Amino acid sequence: MEHRYYGVSYPVNDMSGPNMRYLTVENALEDVAHFVRNAPEFVKASIGLTIGPQNKWVATGGSYSANLAVWLRQQYPDLFYAAYASSAPVLIKSNFYQYDQVVGRALPCAQNISDAITTLDAILDSNDRQLIDSWKRAFALDALKDDSDFAGALTDQLSNTVQYYMPPTQGSNSPDAIASLCSWFNRTRNIPLQNFADMTAAYIRDNGIDPVSAYSSSAGSKNTALYQDGRSWFYQTCTQFGYWQAAPPEPLRRLRSKYVTMDWQSRPCQAFFGEGITGQPDVGSLNKKLGGLFPNVTRVVFVNGLNDPWSELSVASDPSVAAVNMAYGENVVITMSKASHVTDFYFASSRTDFGVDIARKRILAAIKSFLGL
Repeated sequence: MEHRYYGVSYPVNDMSGPNMRYLTVENALEDVAHFVRNAPEFVKASIGLTIGPQNKWVATGGSYSANLAVWLRQQYPDLFYAAYASSAPVLIKSNFYQYDQVVGRALPCAQNISDAITTLDAILDSNDRQLIDSWKRAFALDALKDDSDFAGALTDQLSNTVQYYMPPTQGSNSPDAIASLCSWFNRTRNIPLQNFADMTAAYIRDNGIDPVSAYSSSAGSKNTALYQDGRSWFYQTCTQFGYWQAAPPEPLRRLRSKYVTMDWQSRPCQAFFGEGITGQPDVGSLNKKLGGLFPNVTRVVFVNGLNDPWSELSVASDPSVAAVNMAYGENVVITMSKASHVTDFYFASSRTDFGVDIARKRILAAIKSFLGL
């Protein structure tokens, strides 16, 4: 089912700030509940299928929609008998610096990248415009005038490589994305920052990225036309979720610049949606309402890849958290050590090399058990 303000499902005629006020997680949940309440009549009229009291609804989703699946089971237990949630970051958090830490654990070259970032931060701290601009050119990011935007752009390739990592099929000639990224840092004749710059410049060039439209924090703020899923998600992060992927505080190792802060990421909220959005979202109240890491649900299958940065906000983030959730109401927590974000949704069922096939069998067994099949 399509979420309001995504795809083609808009209850307004543009995406200006005032028109976005109907976009809340509470409304999104009620939309799905409303559909289920009226489904018997709708389905009967449209395709002739009868849905009766004996039929059970299982909410299913991946990533944010996995959160919705869990919360539907919690908020509407009379409508949703069970749920299957893949990579659900159910702990809502504004300062999500742990994202960077998981990226670091997944990359063998993490220390090289961290050394490069330490050098870069010293350069940005110097306020030497000639030196700073020369490094922006080296990274092919000289079009970015804001230094924080420049620093933030450097997280893109690292984040995408880890979050959407797909091991090459055994026996194929496909390159391993993580190994390919780290190979840039094997060139010992250069300092790590130069290797990072060369890697990023190639990434920008090879993917045809326009740095301003892709990385400027103010890009698109005045475009209120419909059909911008990214704008919808940004509104939700500004008003309810946060999820800002900031740099970890010292003395923790960082793979992103200290200039990549929670405040820098939330600063454009007013430019996009108006002065009515101030400060950080009230994640504490929403966690209290929806349960955070302990959502008070039964008959839910939680699935996570442990190389997924978002797993730090999931019930699989800590064995003790997983144990509490499994001890309550037939819940099942399944983890895959080498998998990443929503891996169980999009990998071919023929893949047997890193646990997805086993996880899928356990998922199906759990749902069948819930349904008494």
